[in-house]
Amino acid sequence: MADITLTAATRSNLLTAQRTDELSARSDRRLATGQRVNKPSDQSITYFLAKALSDQAGDLLAVKDNIGQSLSLVGGATDDVKYLTQLINQLKAIATGATDQSPQTRAQQAAQFDAIRAQLDSLAADSGFGGTNLLGASPDSQSVLFNQGGSSSLTIAGRASDSASLGIGTAQGAYNNFATDADVQSAVFGLDQAFQALRTTARTLGSNASTLNTRLDFTESLANTLQGGAARLTGADMNEEAANALALNISRQLSVTGLNFVNASQQAIQQLF
Repeated sequence: MADITLTAATRSNLLTAQRTDELSARSDRRLATGQRVNKPSDQSITYFLAKALSDQAGDLLAVKDNIGQSLSLVGGATDDVKYLTQLINQLKAIATGATDQSPQTRAQQAAQFDAIRAQLDSLAADSGFGGTNLLGASPDSQSVLFNQGGSSSLTIAGRASDSASLGIGTAQGAYNNFATDADVQSAVFGLDQAFQALRTTARTLGSNASTLNTRLDFTESLANTLQGGAARLTGADMNEEAANALALNISRQLSVTGLNFVNASQQAIQQLF
């Protein structure tokens, strides 16, 4: 079989059409992905620099999630302190209600006092988030990392907030069943001390929450900055790529027209001979 011989004009038009198809495929890929650099072979330095920024942003987002979980833990403990405070107010109301009462009424108030005290212990034991309890009789602590290397962190120390740890005794044992007004005053004094202890715990938790919120915002902002930097390195200008696609389509049509014209010219020359 004889070799096919192409004229210079035909070969030029074919090469132009091939190059146009390659550029058109590249523009279509950029339009589809929104990325100017999709793989190392596109632009190796830009690709790996953008990847480093994206990886760093991903690490920060993982840190951000951890901070968010810790913030939920602190928020839950703060709410539970409010409920513990409400129970202490109930205990105080029960104790003061025994003042100037009959021995039978005092005994009833004492029994009610101990029942509410048991509820306070139950609430402190049930407090917690994700298996971490900052208010139980043996409180946990939570270490929060602010970066992947662990060089920046915050340790949230729990504070025991059950009745015994707060210094609230039983009415039957510590306060003599409220037998006298002096016993009642002793109970009220202990409850006031417990109230102040919970107020200190709430302030500490609030300070931790403020720190966590600041770090959360900072981490999110930094991650967004890194992601934006990566996008600017590899992102495609969609308007430019759309214009390129249109221009390449026209170029392809012109190449086809050129090939047809060259073929027609060659056929006309051949017919002359």
